[in-house]
Amino acid sequence: MSFPYEKRFKRYLQNDKLVVKTTENDVCHDVNDLFIYLRNFNENYRRSGDLSLLEESDVIEYMIMLQTKRKIKNTTYNKVLTHLNTYFKFLFKNKLSSSLPTVTLQGLKRSPKQIEDVYGWQVELPGYLSSHTISNYTKMVLLLLAHFYAISEIVSPDFYHVLQREDWQKYEKDFIVQFQNEESDKQQMQNCHDLFLKTRLDLSAPRLSLAGLHKVLKKDQPHCSLPLVPRRLRQAAIAAYLNEHQNLTDGQLCGSLHLDLASLNYYRTMSRQHIL
Repeated sequence: MSFPYEKRFKRYLQNDKLVVKTTENDVCHDVNDLFIYLRNFNENYRRSGDLSLLEESDVIEYMIMLQTKRKIKNTTYNKVLTHLNTYFKFLFKNKLSSSLPTVTLQGLKRSPKQIEDVYGWQVELPGYLSSHTISNYTKMVLLLLAHFYAISEIVSPDFYHVLQREDWQKYEKDFIVQFQNEESDKQQMQNCHDLFLKTRLDLSAPRLSLAGLHKVLKKDQPHCSLPLVPRRLRQAAIAAYLNEHQNLTDGQLCGSLHLDLASLNYYRTMSRQHIL
């Protein structure tokens, strides 16, 4: 990885922005990717290498490439733009460049009715479960949503027994072991084995409420590019499963997706239309 003022920019992220290592890597990856593109496809930058000559149109050209060639989602577009804006503001603030090519660029809106934004999100589950920037509770929510459990269901008493019944992949088992090890002290304190517990001692009502769990997700949202909206994520996961397992019987689908027949028919229609 190599882009102008890389080492100084990393120190800025660490000391001024106080970002964690994974965020630093993510930001620097996107900045570096821009300069790889400029060095290969932007004649003006290739000739001069002058940061102050970079214009809004140069960045727009790169962002259009990401959309048309790499087919990035709107959420990824917005994340990349934020990272590039951080970099160019750093250059301008430190008088390393007189150009602010991203300052007027706007992020893209996400249509709440389209499942394309989150369709197939569960294939990225291994990365989310190994993330160091989101909490154990958010990771567990994502794991259970990927296995088609409703958010209201997973906060119910004794739901933790599901962990013994479900057929987990190895990376999921590894996370569950980690989760149980790291949450065991809280479970002992509350004298309760459920998954989502309050941080303060409350033996009469130790479980985190649904509203409390949503607060956890909201707190983690700035650290996760995936929109932490449980209903949408579960629906998208179900839609993907239905599209990929059309050979299964209604009974098999209901069993795998934890649905009754009426709900199955609803989700089947939704998956065909790709509309939430």
